[in-house]
Amino acid sequence: MNNNINPAKILVIDDEAAIRQSFADYLEDLEFMVLTAENGRIGLELLEREQPQVVLVDLRMPEADGLEVLGRGREIAPDTPKIVVSGANRIDEVVEALRLGAWDYLIKPVKDLSILGHAVDKALEKARLLRENRAYQDHLEALVHERTAELEEANTDLANINVRLHKIVESTRRLSVCADVNRFGSRLLDEFAEHMLASGGSIYMVEDKGLRLLHALPPGHPPPFIPFPLKEGSIFRRTIDEKRTFLIRDVAREPGIEPSGWSGYQDGSVLAFPLPNEQGDIVGVLTLHNKALPPFLDQDREIGAILASYSCETLRAVRAFEALHKSERQYRTLFEKTNDAIFIVERNTGRYLDANKAAAELAGRPLEELRRLTTRDVTPEGAERLLAIADSDETADLGTVTYHRPDNTHRIAKFSMVPLDSKSVIGIARDITRDLEIEDQLRQSQKMEAIGTLAGGIAHDFNNILTGILGYAELGLMGSDPGNPVMNKLEAIRKSGERARDLVARILAFSRAEEQVASPVRVDLILREALKLLRPAIPSTIEIQQRIDKNCTILGDPTRIHQVIMNLCTNANHAMYASGGVLDLSLAIVKIGGESAVPLRIPPGGYVKLTVSDSGPGIPRENLARIFDPYFTTKEKSKGTGLGLSVVHGIVRSHGGTVTVKSKIGSGTEFEVYLPVAAADDNANGKQEKLESQIPGGNEHILLVDDEEVIVAVEKEMLEALGYLVTATDKADEALTIFEGSPERFDLVITDMTMPKMTGVRLAEKLKELNPGIRIVICSGYNETISRESSREHGVEGYIQKPVIMDELAETVRNIIDGNKG
Repeated sequence: MNNNINPAKILVIDDEAAIRQSFADYLEDLEFMVLTAENGRIGLELLEREQPQVVLVDLRMPEADGLEVLGRGREIAPDTPKIVVSGANRIDEVVEALRLGAWDYLIKPVKDLSILGHAVDKALEKARLLRENRAYQDHLEALVHERTAELEEANTDLANINVRLHKIVESTRRLSVCADVNRFGSRLLDEFAEHMLASGGSIYMVEDKGLRLLHALPPGHPPPFIPFPLKEGSIFRRTIDEKRTFLIRDVAREPGIEPSGWSGYQDGSVLAFPLPNEQGDIVGVLTLHNKALPPFLDQDREIGAILASYSCETLRAVRAFEALHKSERQYRTLFEKTNDAIFIVERNTGRYLDANKAAAELAGRPLEELRRLTTRDVTPEGAERLLAIADSDETADLGTVTYHRPDNTHRIAKFSMVPLDSKSVIGIARDITRDLEIEDQLRQSQKMEAIGTLAGGIAHDFNNILTGILGYAELGLMGSDPGNPVMNKLEAIRKSGERARDLVARILAFSRAEEQVASPVRVDLILREALKLLRPAIPSTIEIQQRIDKNCTILGDPTRIHQVIMNLCTNANHAMYASGGVLDLSLAIVKIGGESAVPLRIPPGGYVKLTVSDSGPGIPRENLARIFDPYFTTKEKSKGTGLGLSVVHGIVRSHGGTVTVKSKIGSGTEFEVYLPVAAADDNANGKQEKLESQIPGGNEHILLVDDEEVIVAVEKEMLEALGYLVTATDKADEALTIFEGSPERFDLVITDMTMPKMTGVRLAEKLKELNPGIRIVICSGYNETISRESSREHGVEGYIQKPVIMDELAETVRNIIDGNKG
């Protein structure tokens, strides 16, 4: 219920006045302000002008239907909740409505209007929460922006430090190679002076009686030994006693500073660093002196302290151990965190001594199990080659290696080997399985594209040829005595031509993945036709058993249903090709109840059930879960792409059905396809239209142009047989000249699309310039740039797909002349 002071506005869009009034009365009782619209167009205007808080919309309405309201409403008011209230409950309409942004979907009739009120309240609450969440996100983004600005400022300062830290890493690397304390002291002071741009400095080590000089810059100026006790207030004394780094920007202005052992430390800036041991006791002091400007800064002190902390442990023998330990940690981090698989393998036996997480994943085994195996167990094909190279002390690249996993899957990796010591080597493998799959998919995609291009060219030429064959067959049938024995031969030619036409359509549909229009389809007839095509290709060692019920009709695309049958039967043939067996096919109408429909994930109701089973070797359990994945195949590359069952699954799902598979090793495989039975009205309407349809004719004047002489002749004869006056030519420019002579004497122009010098679309544009009222029909064998829908964009009233048959030509011509665009 609406508890706001300002009532929310609800827009109700429905073409039924009673429903609008009922919804309005109920919602107004709930203190909502209700706006109503009798169609989608008015509803969209109100949505844009009134900005309601919730929209209730029907799907099927005149002028603009509910789906259009949802689509355009998403642009006008994207955040406004839209609830579909419709009697349309087809799953494709529900899915499309939700895809277009519907927040909820209520099925008419809404007998309990409290459901409607609950849906409105729920939508308003959800919208409120979304607004609050968006405001909160905006607040967070503002905070992130503010913090980002602060971080960028800090990063500017850190950039310089990072450069210096990088140099420190290089310094410590150079220091780590020193073999004794003297060499270390000399190198350490040089490194400090280079980092700080110091003009002088010294490093002293603490002994029992004083400080011993290790190195000085420049050499010779400080005393070689400074005895204890050190002067009170001197830089060395304070550094050792306080155990901290000192920065003095100007010695001359710093009161209480005494020279430690050299009177030259009386001006300029000074840095002093204590060098502690593991226990924190100071074992040395390093000082830097700079008389030039600028003086040392706080950052110099901090960087120097870091360098000092890295280097002081090298003064003792334990530094060697610590350096080794640090190196081990770095190695373990790299070993465990890298994405590449790393194996430590024993040279002589190939036994795995160690491996990282990526290696265990690549091999498909836990590390404990892997350590009990050898390369012969995991990479049998490359094991001998690996062991042969393992005897070498040089880095080797083995190319690709196949890893056999316990779940019977395989991974392919690029493998290289690096010597570790006299007993073992390091193997580095990078998994490229996915990369190879992507490359294979790309090759398959390129093949399909090439097939599509080839199919388009074949379709154009073949449809032109079929136009002559089908046209003359139909003309022959029209002009022959029913008792003439030639009639049977002409009818056979016509049927063969139609089969060839359908075959071209199937090739195009497969290669171009064209969207097909659903129509009533007799699956039993398609199955029998497919078996005629399959029988010659299936060896005699395979017995075909069939149980096919009649009148198994669905609403769908016959070409794609034919493809499903062919793919399933072809797979069964491949499974039994070597050993023979039984291919069992059954087709029947079944009733699926509620409990049976749940595991199949389909609504209860009537279904056409197609069963295809074979007595082949069966499919392993681990492959069943992936059998419908694109490009998954267990066949050799030359015998399969892995697309067949994926295509089957996609086609069946697009028809509102489902497909299941059962298999047992040694007993064969069974596929079951369920497709929704077509409603009785779908079949009856199609048949009634066929019975009532007659081939129409006329007496108008038609200009016919096609660059194929045979097509011009057969179409001219067809049109004349229908009573029309026909002027025909096989040249587009000649047709333009004829039309220019008298544009008003023609009632219709039929033109081919693809012609030399001038396309059908270009010819149509020129004819329209001469006579804007002339009606034009494009006739095409196959052209990617023109279709029935796109032809209208060029001002063309009609479109005929070759091969041209008499009834389609007659109906299209009559409809266009009479003003019914087709």
